[in-house]
Amino acid sequence: MGIILLADDQRDSRARLQGLLEGQGFSVIAASSLAMAVPLAKSDPPDLAFLNITRSREEGWTVCRDIRRFCPKAKILLWVEGGPTEDEITLGREAGADEVVPEVRSLVEVSRFLEAASAGHSLTCPECQSVFRLQQMPVPGSRVEAQCPECHFLIGVMSQGQEVVTLESPFNGRPKILVVEDTKFFRAYLTDLLVGAGFDVVTAQDGVEALEYLSGECPDLVITDVLMPRMHGFDLCRKIKDRPETASVPVIMMTQVYTRMQHEGEARGVQGADDYITKPFQPSDLLARIWRFLPHTL
Repeated sequence: MGIILLADDQRDSRARLQGLLEGQGFSVIAASSLAMAVPLAKSDPPDLAFLNITRSREEGWTVCRDIRRFCPKAKILLWVEGGPTEDEITLGREAGADEVVPEVRSLVEVSRFLEAASAGHSLTCPECQSVFRLQQMPVPGSRVEAQCPECHFLIGVMSQGQEVVTLESPFNGRPKILVVEDTKFFRAYLTDLLVGAGFDVVTAQDGVEALEYLSGECPDLVITDVLMPRMHGFDLCRKIKDRPETASVPVIMMTQVYTRMQHEGEARGVQGADDYITKPFQPSDLLARIWRFLPHTL
């Protein structure tokens, strides 16, 4: 089924990892405590279990044993922030874990475990949270698009042979980027990508929140979604360009609209944006656009 059970009592790291996993098309069952992990595993057996045992090693060993008993075929990965000791690695494996590792900061670090869970992909729509099966499986190094049957949100899915991006920043400092995105999982994914590429990142959930931030701060670049509640991305872009203090800030729009546009005249509807990128996109495509618009920081 491609189901991943994620148990982490630290909200920020749980949201970040959940965003990364769901961004790759996995169905994620998130638990805010180790105590919740066992009943969730019993009711919906996962293919892979990520358990953060940093704050409670003893409970972690017990939970791992229980999940192994109820889900003998599942892969179980325990992580300890700062890195496990040799004794902790031994105890984890005795409890049934496949591996005990430091905090998972990127999916590349655990790609071999994700590969096993990717068979029979099921997806959780980041917009409406409905779960559905991906009919077309991506081959190594390729990308496919899946559309949610409930809300018709378009999701980009890549195989585990996905593009490897070298996140080497060409900047001497750390330019600040404002990310405006109403989907929390995609917002977390972009934050993780951009911070890893050498940027400072500030986020806003919609255009209204973005303008409140811009009234006091001026970032080096803005990346904004188009379809958002309260204020459309086009309106946000116009307001940024109309303000003398932010008019020179580059704006990159993220949208699925332009995948269906056939004429140059329609593309001018970007309303003053410096560039746009269509979802789904390769990380390197977005980084190339950002680097092009920030020559003053070289």
